[in-house]
Order: sequence, then structure tokens, then C-alpha cells
Amino acid sequence: MKAGLLAIVLTVLTAAPAAAADLTAASAVEALVRHVCFSRTWWGDPYVRLGQTVTVDLRIEGRFAYMWSEDMRAVPRVRRWADSYAVAGRSAGPVVVQRSGYNIELLRGDPAYERERRRVYAAQPQRVRVDLPATCDPRFDPEGPVKAEMKALVASSLSTALATWGRRPPRGGVRMTLANFNTDYPETFAWRHDTGEVLRIGLISGDPMSYTGGAYKRYVVTPVARGPVAIQLRRLIQRYGETRIVAVR
Repeated sequence: MKAGLLAIVLTVLTAAPAAAADLTAASAVEALVRHVCFSRTWWGDPYVRLGQTVTVDLRIEGRFAYMWSEDMRAVPRVRRWADSYAVAGRSAGPVVVQRSGYNIELLRGDPAYERERRRVYAAQPQRVRVDLPATCDPRFDPEGPVKAEMKALVASSLSTALATWGRRPPRGGVRMTLANFNTDYPETFAWRHDTGEVLRIGLISGDPMSYTGGAYKRYVVTPVARGPVAIQLRRLIQRYGETRIVAVR
């Protein structure tokens, strides 16, 4: 990993619908911890300081919360690292909709770095101590209407992607294993049995309040490059997924 900018921009923040509740510090921190565990398990984040207490500066602005931490990750050969988060208070619970990471000594003055830091320190933030869990084994929330709708859209988005750029199967259907997920996951994954491809399905759209792909009702599907990351994701998908036939439109 380069010692410079590590930015994972999950979405563009826009206006929130009235159905979402204002955030609290506790709910924003809960969303942060859940995202940290997602990152550790599914993205293989090796640097997060699991099992330790970290400091987070937090500012709430209605249905959004902005957070900044300089001790959440220990990145090799980087003296000072900062993590920036934005959380949206969606109707079914808070969701991290943006995360960026910065090498402070190299990127202080960078426009994105300064903009995200100002989001937190534009007014007096709260300083909270966050106990990170020692382990991050996935725990999936019970099924409900929101998750059921998301799962249907995952299958529909996979079908569209396979018809658009995937290798068509001879009989119009593809056997796939779809990973389980929670409604606050930034993405989920699928394994296509006939080609061995591992696919990413982005669950966060340009509308940070939408669970179902925004106005277009579609998730973005992209292949994972073959290699160690794809192999590890396939193992997780097999362990935490269910197999089904995805029809190709």
C-alpha cells in the first residue's frame, strides 16, 4: 500500500429525506464500529487496531455525522495516519457512506484532506473513546423488508451485469453463490461457479439515504481481479453465502 492517500469514496453526500432520524453520538459510533469490522473481514484491512481503545472526534449535523481519528490504524512506515468518516442516519439505522484515509505528513494541505478535516472541526466536535472489538466475525442481522428488497435487487443487478458484459451461459442461467450482508454494508459479493469469477456488488449509490440503488434501482457490479484477494473473498462467500441460479435477461 502506498504511504500516501488511501481513499475509499463510497458515495457523494446529498440531501436526506424526512423519514431518516437525526443521529446521536452513540448511533454514529456504532455505525463506525460495524464498518471497521466489515473492512477487517471483507476488505482484509490489516492495520485497524482491533481490541484497543481509540480516539474519535465527532461532529453531528442533523442526519449526518462526521468523524476523524488519528489512532485507529497503525500503518507501517507511516508516522501519522488519519481516518475520515461520514455517517448518514438512514431510516433503518445509521450507515457509513464515506471513508478516506490519509498520511498526514504527506497530505496536509491536500484539498480533500482539508475539506474532510473541516467537516469535523468547523465547530467544536465531541471527543469520544471507542473500544474496538478484538474479533470481527460476521454477524448478520435478521431478515426484514429492507434486506429482502436489497437481496432481490442484488440478483437483478447481477442478471443485468451478466447480460451486459458477462459470458452468457448456454441455458440462460448462472449458478452463483451470493454472500450474505447487512443493510449497512457498503458492498457485497458473489462467486460465479462456471467461470470462477468473484464479483463486487456496490450497495451504496449516489443517494446516501437509498438502500436500493437510488433512482435507477440498480447496484454497480464489477469483477474482482484474479489473485489472492479474489481467492480470500471466494472463501468468505462460500462460508457466508447461499447458492442459487441467477437468470440472465
